[in-house]
Amino acid sequence: MGFRNLGKWMAVMSAAIVMSAAAVMNVWAVEKLDKVTELYWNEDDDNDDKRTEAIWEEIEDAYEYEVALYREGKRVKTVPTKKTKYNFKKYMVEEGDYTFKVRAMAKAKSKKFSNSSWSSESEPIYISEGRAEYNKEGKKKDTSKEGPGVSNGGGTSSGMNPASNHPSANPSSAVIPQGWLKDSTGWWYRRSDGTFPVNEWFQDPADGRYYMFDGQGYMRTGWISWEGRYYYCDPEGSPSGAMATGDVVIGQKLYHFDDSGAVSQDAVLPEGVVSAGS
Repeated sequence: MGFRNLGKWMAVMSAAIVMSAAAVMNVWAVEKLDKVTELYWNEDDDNDDKRTEAIWEEIEDAYEYEVALYREGKRVKTVPTKKTKYNFKKYMVEEGDYTFKVRAMAKAKSKKFSNSSWSSESEPIYISEGRAEYNKEGKKKDTSKEGPGVSNGGGTSSGMNPASNHPSANPSSAVIPQGWLKDSTGWWYRRSDGTFPVNEWFQDPADGRYYMFDGQGYMRTGWISWEGRYYYCDPEGSPSGAMATGDVVIGQKLYHFDDSGAVSQDAVLPEGVVSAGS
């Protein structure tokens, strides 16, 4: 190879190296969009259909979002949207616990940004069999009477609170769309959309107090273990079944409960109840 040809070859190779380096720098310059960390289900009590609406934070520079709905851990549907919310009502047509994940999407062929990682799963929302049927039929108004009381032979409306000294609904008035009901098994709470709390804490909008419900949807009372702490729902309190807070005498013994309702860590609980400090 002559010096002239060698020079041309070296010039071509140098140009190729420069272009390759520029391409690598361009790849490094692509910025990954931030991961969505704030996501939740809508809790608009004034609109039943909003309960199935997923909401998340806006991510800067995101072109759109991809939202995935899960039921009992299995993916049900993935949808794209340019908004920061999506109502999954028409896809929540089976009973169970639903969650969702979101990721921010960059514009196709963007040279500045790449898609974010998927978010963690949202908190679950329980969809009862009656609510699932309502979602499937696409009704504008939920007239479902689903609930543990109904499935056991029919519940009777007893006002907005289970306490015996609490005002009951006027028997002559129209049936309320939501509230406390009781059957032969116990108390349960029907929301206006026909759903009811199951295996969770629930804050009664009427009195602001918290109540715990079991896996069948009935109100629990007494000592309750929840996520490593112990709580007490007083069956003889006012209102009945409400979560205790502050200093409370139980069985002639004084216990202290913090603002979250958890008993103090050093409390010695009654026989049959595991020590809160263990």
